[in-house]
Amino acid sequence: MRTSRDVFLTIGKESYAINTPLENEDIDRIKALINEACGEIVKGAKQEDILMLACLKLAYSLDSVNEKLRKILERIDGDN
Repeated sequence: MRTSRDVFLTIGKESYAINTPLENEDIDRIKALINEACGEIVKGAKQEDILMLACLKLAYSLDSVNEKLRKILERIDGDN
């Protein structure tokens, strides 16, 4: 990891400065996930609503991946 630095992330209508030691590639992936989560949100929505909807979409995506991994691990365990 590199030394911490300020990075700007745009979520919805606002940009936020965060201090992070993450590599540029990691930041780029995070930005892509944020853009995907906010991409379908109505442009006229309030920033607070955009943040909440993005949070919910990201949480749902994480839960879906966790569930798929759980099923894969169960199947692998069953094969042994």
